[in-house]
Amino acid sequence: MIDGLTIRHREEVADRVDKRSTSLELLAVSGSLEVTRQRIEAGKHFNLYAADEWSGFEFMYILSGVLTLEDSEGGEIPIQVGDYLYHNGLPEKAYFRVKTDVELLMVCTPPSFHLIRDDMQEMMALARSVEEKDPTTEGHCSRLERLAILTGERLGLPGKQLVALSYGAYLHDIGKVMVPDTILGKSASLTDDEWREMQKHPDHGADMLSKKEYLTGAAEVVRAHHERFDGTGYPRGLSGKEIPIGARVVAVVDSYDAITSTRPYQVALAKEEAIRELVNNAGTQFDRRVVAAFIEIIGDEKADAGVE
Repeated sequence: MIDGLTIRHREEVADRVDKRSTSLELLAVSGSLEVTRQRIEAGKHFNLYAADEWSGFEFMYILSGVLTLEDSEGGEIPIQVGDYLYHNGLPEKAYFRVKTDVELLMVCTPPSFHLIRDDMQEMMALARSVEEKDPTTEGHCSRLERLAILTGERLGLPGKQLVALSYGAYLHDIGKVMVPDTILGKSASLTDDEWREMQKHPDHGADMLSKKEYLTGAAEVVRAHHERFDGTGYPRGLSGKEIPIGARVVAVVDSYDAITSTRPYQVALAKEEAIRELVNNAGTQFDRRVVAAFIEIIGDEKADAGVE
């Protein structure tokens, strides 16, 4: 060993947090400076914060994989292995799409690892709490997030809406933690009172998420994901374009996953039957444009892998 010099092997990190689609590792800290390594799977979207939300120096080096940065005209700027970027205060958020699995080396000040770690752990705990409360939905959150993002991309949604959609799809049912177990697990039809209680979960979920600034967009997706295109949904009775586009996407993907999954109150239907159900309800329950985009997505063998 050499005095003053620290050597660590690749698998040795000071701290780390893992989510299904990403991992973040704290490599080194010196004063206000942090060095981290992050892995993110293909298809994810993320953003760098604007100066009014987070201030400090931030450097990102692409160790492997390909990113794209959304430019001011909505186009994409490719960022590949060996490329790097840095800033010391952005006038507005910058949005990225992960084209292939990436590994990033990041240097930033002030320290932010613990903030990102805490946010990731909190989000995973929220999603797990729903699946533990309602075991029939195991894996539902992850499936929805993946298909919702693919559908949003097919619709050409910008980065801001795709980030909100990602969080909103993953956490769409978080409000169910406020619904009694006797209602969630009931195999018979709900009574009028029980149904009114169940209909509160979008508002419960949105209120929980809106406490976090970075989840305010997701909160609106969650609040409206049970609205219907014809205005007969809940909790607000919104219709058409009054419903946030992210919520319209989640409504379609959520219904497809529910129809093709076994629940206490139903037997799973085949993919073809589920598609017919979506088409039959396009224009009433669902946005026709979203249904068309989703059907294109699940018709893609790669996109549909692991969905069934």
